Amino acid sequence: MSEARPHRQRAGRLRTAVVSQPAIQPLLFVALTLAYIWVIRPTGNAWLKVPVFTIIVLIPFTSNFLHRDGLRELGLRLDNLWASGTQVGLATLIGVIAVVGVGMLTGAGPDFPRGVARSFLLYPLWGLAQQYAMQSFTYRRIREGSGRPVLAAAITATLFASAHWPNPALALMTLVGGYVWCRLFERHPNLITLALSHGWLAVLLRYSWPAEWLHNLRIGPDYWAWMP
Repeated sequence: MSEARPHRQRAGRLRTAVVSQPAIQPLLFVALTLAYIWVIRPTGNAWLKVPVFTIIVLIPFTSNFLHRDGLRELGLRLDNLWASGTQVGLATLIGVIAVVGVGMLTGAGPDFPRGVARSFLLYPLWGLAQQYAMQSFTYRRIREGSGRPVLAAAITATLFASAHWPNPALALMTLVGGYVWCRLFERHPNLITLALSHGWLAVLLRYSWPAEWLHNLRIGPDYWAWMP
């Protein structure tokens, strides 16, 4: 009993230290992500890539655990599906009009390949992962640290846009979309609707805008390795 008590006390102090500095956690997360994209992944060294990637993935989950975030707070819920869906749906419709409009003006699209329905079906799963990292972790922690939802949304969107550099078109869309998604999440926290919006708009963007702009949605050093 006496040996277990100091261990619990140390664990409690560690949790208190982490929870007391919520905004530092997403900054560390994004910094490691950028290091992975620009430095570690290009090495091709699996012994280096796998542990760093694992740490990156574990940071949001660890943060949610230490902060004792509930599923409802994280946006994993159905009770506000309609309220969120109507607002996210309207924002997505505006995004669709903008993306398709630019595509038509440039003469690039929309130009869907055969089997694109599979992309519309599966890409929201990747959208869910990104929205979890963006909303349930980054936005929540920065909002807790700043106490200002609008500022937190702007910072979160900027951080995620930086992770899509040097792809200017993708970074711009991430900046704008990220800010809108954060503001919608603040009103009605729901990852399901945001994942669908994210996934569908990404697929539409890929097949509507000129390939020379998007480089097949590549980021980091891979952006320059793209060939038409």
